[in-house]
Amino acid sequence: MLRHHAFFETLGSVSREEGLWRSTFAGLAVLRLVDQTDDSGDVTAAPPWSVLHTTREAIAALSTGDPARGILTRVVELIDSGRRISAEVGDQLMAYGRSLDVEGRWGLAAEVFRTVAARFPAPSQMRLAIESCTALGSAARHIGDWDGSARGYAEAQHLADTIGDRAASLTVQVGVAGTLMSRGNLQAADRDLDAVLEEAHATSLEHVEALALHAKASVAHSRGDYQRAVHLAYRSLELTTNRSSRERILADIAAAYAGLGMRDAARDGYSIVALTSPHQWVRWQATLNLMELAIGDGEKEAFVDYMRLTESAALDPRLRAYFLFFKALGHDRFEMGAAHEMFDSAAQFASEHGFHQIEFEIAAAAERSRANTPTDFPPAIEDRPLSGDEKVRSIAEALALLREAATVRCCR
Repeated sequence: MLRHHAFFETLGSVSREEGLWRSTFAGLAVLRLVDQTDDSGDVTAAPPWSVLHTTREAIAALSTGDPARGILTRVVELIDSGRRISAEVGDQLMAYGRSLDVEGRWGLAAEVFRTVAARFPAPSQMRLAIESCTALGSAARHIGDWDGSARGYAEAQHLADTIGDRAASLTVQVGVAGTLMSRGNLQAADRDLDAVLEEAHATSLEHVEALALHAKASVAHSRGDYQRAVHLAYRSLELTTNRSSRERILADIAAAYAGLGMRDAARDGYSIVALTSPHQWVRWQATLNLMELAIGDGEKEAFVDYMRLTESAALDPRLRAYFLFFKALGHDRFEMGAAHEMFDSAAQFASEHGFHQIEFEIAAAAERSRANTPTDFPPAIEDRPLSGDEKVRSIAEALALLREAATVRCCR
């Protein structure tokens, strides 16, 4: 069986000239270096100089802004200096997998977490075994590998329970609830998350409590209960210190405000992420969300600005599909011409890359355009009371202040 198949599959689907190809190739080179290194520290069994040199060259080809560059470099240096696979190497591989997860490259992330789980098994490396299996459960869920996700979570749960690590066990339960939500069983997901929240709060496990609150916010969003989603996500934000996790929560709060029609608040949330995230992929995703909001608001100038900002960006295929969709949608909304051709091009791109849900959305928008049926953009409700929910308003005001502070920092 071909090892690291997801990496080879990605390399075969993109041009060698693209940044995604170079980033994926560097990651694969490091994983193969890990495969060739044993745990003994025996110099005679260490990878040859040529392999280390080739791996370093692959990493050097990455842009300086790629967060994976520093992580992969540290993996190589640790292997070169120690001539073995140490726990420090495992920690860096986990960091690499998480960076892929943040970028939405879940197939690659799952492969990295699977590699860590295999190289750092229990009981000798219990912490890494639990962390990698839990992360594998999440990444596999995102790509629809339900069996792989279930196996990862089950192994992590078993190991955590074996050593009595309640924080790790409850974290796994949050992940399993996420699977229930993804498969449409919102009631069961909510019930399980309530149980996690109760224990996490009672035992002062704030990190786990934050995870469960964020997951419950996602359940509320799936039900269309956007006010509750804002409340829960903001409570999670208050307990969260990890920067990448805060970015995800802010983006979800913005999405909930967009669902409420409070587009100023949504714009503030996405702007904070676009201005402050250290991850280029996350900034691009937030910028595309702002581009979509500009279309809904009828703000042609802002739409054109966001379009120009991302048109030449090295977007991955999924973000590129959304960019092409929003570009066509904006040209249609603002009567800029060639919208029908753009819809066709966007649909073809989405189809070629297997993004069938996006393809369906593009086809529906194109059909409305050809029938001269305007897209239904819900009206903004910034100036209307929201069922007396002052907390939602106060959170929106807090986002505005955060956005102003982020703008000041970025302009210095």
